Amino acid sequence: MKIIGMMSFMYHPSSGAQQALMRLSRQLVLRGHSVEVWFLYRKVDVDTADLRTRFFFDGNLSLRGILVLPFRLLRAFREAQPDAVISFLPLANTLGQFCAWLASVRLRIASHRAPAQTYSAPMRIVDKLLGAMGLYTAIICVSGTVRQSFQDHPPNYRARLHVVHNGIAWNPSSSTQLDARRRLRLPQAGFVFVAVGRICAQKNYSLLLEAFARTTNSYLAIAGDGEQGSEVRALARRLNLEERIFFLGHLERELVPDVLRAADAFVSSSVFEGQSNAVLEAMHEGLPILVSDIPEQRETVVDEITGEEAGLLASLSDTASWTIKLQRLTDDAELRRRLALSAQKMVARRFTLDRMIDGFEQALTSAHAQSGRHPEPHYP
Repeated sequence: MKIIGMMSFMYHPSSGAQQALMRLSRQLVLRGHSVEVWFLYRKVDVDTADLRTRFFFDGNLSLRGILVLPFRLLRAFREAQPDAVISFLPLANTLGQFCAWLASVRLRIASHRAPAQTYSAPMRIVDKLLGAMGLYTAIICVSGTVRQSFQDHPPNYRARLHVVHNGIAWNPSSSTQLDARRRLRLPQAGFVFVAVGRICAQKNYSLLLEAFARTTNSYLAIAGDGEQGSEVRALARRLNLEERIFFLGHLERELVPDVLRAADAFVSSSVFEGQSNAVLEAMHEGLPILVSDIPEQRETVVDEITGEEAGLLASLSDTASWTIKLQRLTDDAELRRRLALSAQKMVARRFTLDRMIDGFEQALTSAHAQSGRHPEPHYP
């Protein structure tokens, strides 16, 4: 099958959605499909040497770019004549899939990587309209929580929703913990928490720092940078944490296994996620984890049948709970051992790369089988 994987923009090298699309594309190629990845625009350059890629604009889209982009996309689709388009992120889902429909691409699969309420109001309206018209032949949500966020949409939209969880192929670091800490200039001795992700409002580092400031006998390393970097560093100074917090800045993807190898535990205080790749990586590494008690994280670390927890959860409204649980992880070796074992078992059972690719292939097969039975999209 000839497939276009399409994403709104090329952004940070460690962007979860971007990494998921590239993993999906590589695996579909290995399974015999012909795949090309299109980015509507490119904010930064990311190494995609092993994938066939195409960019329609460099830098942020100007008003002229927004007006020109539909015509470029329509021409590109008519030239490529793909069998299917799999799109990630709102602009690719809406404008991209609309152009794919105009070009008579038969299979048009949109993928939601975050809850509906995180999209802008205009984008939610357009997405709801296109889905209700039947323009998407299938809609894949990265988690059950993300699917639930679309439950106020019309029946024709909801009928096309499917859940395919993220899956990663984990390549652990070959370094010892001591070597990894040396490489990253972290303390050679002592308990180290690691957080991985952009320093932005979504990741909620202010809560994490406020809670961490009340703990003892541990360090915190933050791998990532972003628009709130200066603000969070200033907060660390006000809390007198300069000697306990290490800002590693932006790291290449190849160094993430070293970051996790250097850690004794993993922590994430996000206010929302689709499904966190960083949490999955920490589970593969066998780290005890503490995450915010939001539906997306609970779906990942709590067994859907037994209710067993493969990580600690803390409420976003309860800083004291974060402090208590950070300290518990620091002090209780048996708790860490139990959580790490549960995490590795759960991720191996539920969140493998093969399961993710199987899910997308099944959606393609099902959409192909049903495309002849579904009427073409129509305007209400």
